[in-house]
Amino acid sequence: MAGNQRSRNTGIPRVYDKSSGEYRPVFGHQGNAPNRRSGKYATPQRRAEARRRRKRRALIAFYLFVFVTVIACAAALSLTVLFKIDTVSVEGKSSYPADQIISLSGIKKGQNLFLTNTDAAEKRILQNLPYIGAVNVKRRLPARILISVSEEPVCGVISYNKKFVVLGASGKVLEIVDQVPANQTLIQGVTLTDASVGKAAVYKDSTQKTMFEDLIAAIEAAKLDKVTKIDLSKTYQITVVYDNRINMNLGPASDLEKKLRFGKNILESGKIKNTERGALDLSTSAEDEHAYFDPNYSVSSGKTS
Repeated sequence: MAGNQRSRNTGIPRVYDKSSGEYRPVFGHQGNAPNRRSGKYATPQRRAEARRRRKRRALIAFYLFVFVTVIACAAALSLTVLFKIDTVSVEGKSSYPADQIISLSGIKKGQNLFLTNTDAAEKRILQNLPYIGAVNVKRRLPARILISVSEEPVCGVISYNKKFVVLGASGKVLEIVDQVPANQTLIQGVTLTDASVGKAAVYKDSTQKTMFEDLIAAIEAAKLDKVTKIDLSKTYQITVVYDNRINMNLGPASDLEKKLRFGKNILESGKIKNTERGALDLSTSAEDEHAYFDPNYSVSSGKTS
């Protein structure tokens, strides 16, 4: 009895053992050495806590399953029933009709808005419509496709295999024609080895190509319009014909933009009359800001090859 009394006063949790008829201390309690049977005699509090943990895990798994199911159903609905394209439109400046652009894009009404391959549509338009310089196919909720296009600027016409290549500002071949189109700049002194519509032109001489691109960039930067002919036959004497009547001698390929701006200021100031024809020497204008005009100089037509 005294032994049982001492055991009761120790403060150690005990459980009743039917085999021995005695109360045994709970193993695993602080002050007892742990062993493999430490979890056998769990207290009611521990068993309740274990049940709560199992319940929480089951609820988390259930809610996760419901969430995944809802997301999957929503995705399936959006790809099969919702977001069907009902409008395809074109905006921007282009020489091609909107119906042709839409047809070549491959996008049709009824297709899913998010499954439509916009990158492939852009590539098809650029490959088949060379006069389009840039295209952007955009999705517009809830069910619209907008195709934005811009025109490829024409920088000139180059003779090639007894025909003429219409060249875009980006170097892309826009068209191959039998005659020089009206109001287009004729480019001489540049030789092409390959020209395919919709692709970049291939030049025979890389130095010639660089000089030509630099000159085109300088003309655009100087905002000089009415250029009817460019001649790069002589690298030390680059010439630009303005309005089919003023032959502008730029000299070597240096300070081209500055020379062109100087010449443009002379033309716009009225120092050369709108009816005059002749040669304007700008070869040294970048250094001394002087130009020399010869009204007796004969300017050949910019429209002849």
